[in-house]
Amino acid sequence: MPQLTAWLSPRLRAGGLEKLKPRQFRDLCWDDSDWSRVLDKCVTADVEYHTSKLAEAIEPATIRAYHGCRTDDAGIYQREGLRTHDRAEMIARLQAVVDARPELKYFKDRLPDAIAAIENTLDIGALYVVADDQSLIKHAAHYLIYGSEWISAVLGHSYRHVLKTTGVPTLLEIDLPLRMGSLATRKELATKMLREWARLACNRPDWSAPIDFTFTLRTNVPSDWLVGHSHPGELVDPLEHYSTYRTPKPECAHCRAS
Repeated sequence: MPQLTAWLSPRLRAGGLEKLKPRQFRDLCWDDSDWSRVLDKCVTADVEYHTSKLAEAIEPATIRAYHGCRTDDAGIYQREGLRTHDRAEMIARLQAVVDARPELKYFKDRLPDAIAAIENTLDIGALYVVADDQSLIKHAAHYLIYGSEWISAVLGHSYRHVLKTTGVPTLLEIDLPLRMGSLATRKELATKMLREWARLACNRPDWSAPIDFTFTLRTNVPSDWLVGHSHPGELVDPLEHYSTYRTPKPECAHCRAS
């Protein structure tokens, strides 16, 4: 808030903060687009203009971002970095899982058809990280519980449970340079930042809104951007009717070695 207030101050009209009427509560949801309309009344130009300028201003900044996975050793990411989705590599990994599990012997002959049935190619060459760890833990924990979403989809409801028998749910912490995102992505983030600033300035709540924001990267994340990891002990599984999943041993080989 202080940094954004300082950035906005020269862009406010005379008496701009007073125009926000901070003592007048507004019954708007935290993610309501009307917060942009509220802010528009007190800035020198329209909000779209200032959003574009903020998107340019934050380009040199770094944001703490998160990626969910399941792994035996989180240290491998801090040694080798995080790679984008390579379909050939994923198929090889899936084949290794099927070959190693006796309970999947009947699935082995159907594997080519199961792979062909999953037509999603959007993930190829992509890597997703989010701006809020809680958004993963509360709403998309299947990435931590099962690992690769594509492998989980190919195995389906009947067989994906085998993915929970190895590794541990892992939340990777990444210091992501915002220059890695496109200008359009930064504008989307700037829009959310300005809306949240307006909400906090007007209603002065005692809580911060969740950050529902995903960065789609088209390049690998180098190891020096990985700054840490954790293993949540309790997760909500969206693939199993939002039941609670409890991590049996919330540590990996890297944790034990440390």
